[in-house]
Amino acid sequence: MHTSLKRTLLAGVTSGLLFVSFAGTASAWGDRDSDRDGQASSYINPDTGATTANPDVDPGSNCFSPDQYDRQAFSPAGTATRNVHNDACFLDRDGQMLDGPASFESGGVGFISACPDPDDAGPKVAVLSDRNGDGRNDLCFQSGYQMKNTAGDLEFHARLNNNTGMAGTQYVTWCSDSDRNGCSDEWNSSSIRIDWSADGTATFSDDDRDRYDDGDHSSWSR
Repeated sequence: MHTSLKRTLLAGVTSGLLFVSFAGTASAWGDRDSDRDGQASSYINPDTGATTANPDVDPGSNCFSPDQYDRQAFSPAGTATRNVHNDACFLDRDGQMLDGPASFESGGVGFISACPDPDDAGPKVAVLSDRNGDGRNDLCFQSGYQMKNTAGDLEFHARLNNNTGMAGTQYVTWCSDSDRNGCSDEWNSSSIRIDWSADGTATFSDDDRDRYDDGDHSSWSR
């Protein structure tokens, strides 16, 4: 599960070398004013200690060392008991987290099951929508990162689920999205992949999974 790139990234964080490129990020530093927008980094949260704890995800997965692939069993019909926690952030050269707006956009099987308001009754907003009318929410727009004086502040959060019994792959792209229309027209993005099945076993090889975690997403299309 731990690729050599993940170890390299973790070492970079420890030594303060936060300018290392993050797996799954679409753009390198210096492109299109990344100093202002921050570099997108999306990851799967292992939910350690929660009822939705995810043993297939690297326990150290975070914005600086993202695990971006998961294999997951279906949730029982009508439930979200095996939902997947997708977190993300924008990082500047010094590793500081920058604010949004941003969107999570889902394709393939599954759907977005939660798109929490970043600050509850505050001025920030979250909008969950079904853009293609198939009955599954596929776009979560959030006007900014979480600010609730609790764990997870300065990051963006969404939950992904599949309780339909339809096996396959869910691709979730997270991006800077000031026009609130999804990620297809955005350059600053980062993606995760979830392989859903009845028993939670992978449908492609460990070598493929390692390539995906290393940022090689060229062989999959949404």
